[in-house]
Amino acid sequence: MRELKPERVREMTENDIRTKIRDLKEELFHLRFRNQMRQLPNALLLREKRRDVARLETILTEHRKGIRSLAAPGLAAGTPIAKPAKAAAEAPAKEKPAAKAAGRERAPESKKSAKSASVKGGKKASGTKTKSKGKRA
Repeated sequence: MRELKPERVREMTENDIRTKIRDLKEELFHLRFRNQMRQLPNALLLREKRRDVARLETILTEHRKGIRSLAAPGLAAGTPIAKPAKAAAEAPAKEKPAAKAAGRERAPESKKSAKSASVKGGKKASGTKTKSKGKRA
């Protein structure tokens, strides 16, 4: 059975996860070295360790972005954690200038975008020849 299931990892603290990532990367380094020397009996260990590191980093990123939270230090596993109130809801919305809101101001188009705008419907510009796919007579 796998040791690093996502449910178990989410019970760990952020520092525990960072430590585990560091340990796994060090172990992965040694496994790669042993694999190059043809002393590694099971090369699938490399894949497992790489995926474990990716799994831990993904869970850490989810925590940082607020998608899913980790266990807080001092709280028992499975205890719900209160999320902080969003600051964006309290702050008033920024007002846009009337000219920009109406769409009157536009950035000048580059040469590429002007050229691609002249080609309509995905067809080539006039003056270019296209090959026909029918039989020749």
